[in-house]
Amino acid sequence: MKSYVPQYAFNKTEIRLLRELAKGKQSLLKIKALVQIKPAFLSRNLKKLQQKGIIQTAAEGNQKTAYFSETKHASLLRDLLLSYDFIDWENILSGKSVEILFRTLDDGDLSMFSGATLWRYLKELKARGIIAETQKGYQINTRFQILADFLREYERYFVNKIAKSLSENSVILWQIGMEFLVRAPKSAEPPSGDFHKTATSIFPEYDLPLFSEFDVYFYSTTKETIKPEDAVLHTLLLELDSVRYSTYALLLLKKAEKQIGKTYLLREAERLGLEKQVEGMLEFLQTHIRPEGQLLPTWGDFAEKARDYGVEA
Repeated sequence: MKSYVPQYAFNKTEIRLLRELAKGKQSLLKIKALVQIKPAFLSRNLKKLQQKGIIQTAAEGNQKTAYFSETKHASLLRDLLLSYDFIDWENILSGKSVEILFRTLDDGDLSMFSGATLWRYLKELKARGIIAETQKGYQINTRFQILADFLREYERYFVNKIAKSLSENSVILWQIGMEFLVRAPKSAEPPSGDFHKTATSIFPEYDLPLFSEFDVYFYSTTKETIKPEDAVLHTLLLELDSVRYSTYALLLLKKAEKQIGKTYLLREAERLGLEKQVEGMLEFLQTHIRPEGQLLPTWGDFAEKARDYGVEA
């Protein structure tokens, strides 16, 4: 896993500033005095909060003021800070703690964190009643529903912002947490190495000449490369319950079968909610019989398509 500070995380100074701004519009002179912060440091942190879509600044007479934005996630955060002003949000919404909260909100999979990290942060989150342990893992306590609502809206804001950094014409096709598939014009140039070309856009690398006016990228801050197994799964996610994309995925699965690791494929399929579909595809390739209830081509249709693309069915 890469070592990085997520751009959506807050630092403690940002939260201190937000606590004051939650009470209402403030002049920068007053904020500086209340938080006891140097002008340059104040300016730097306010800029970060603006980039997060949480605050705005304006000139009023000879003073500059700051106030909460009207974005949905900003409004929810303001309500959270006012309703639970006794909680030390400076620690809860910063660093690894907020990463764990996002993971708990999305799918509950905390395997990306070390045991020591989980022990340290979960201990604090549980002690404050923010996270509860269930039979399925951890979840945000229902009495902190406003926190869950804020995180969802905040996550949506950042995903859209990141997608637009690839291209103004980007279209998000699928998303879970801070990972997503996005379609963009071929002229788009990825702004970072966290965008990975995937799905049908890399089929030519496997001698499957599919052409499109768009490219598909998978955004992830933790994935280094796209394996053929990933490309199969991402192809299915382009359009769920589609015989067309199931056929494309089958073509790659068959073409790259010697490179496919079934353990990894099935584990990732389960994580993405595609386990039943992938199991059916593997059975189909072995038996040539379409499993009942599966949106797959007939074996005859698949064999014909495979011949068209030079794949031995």
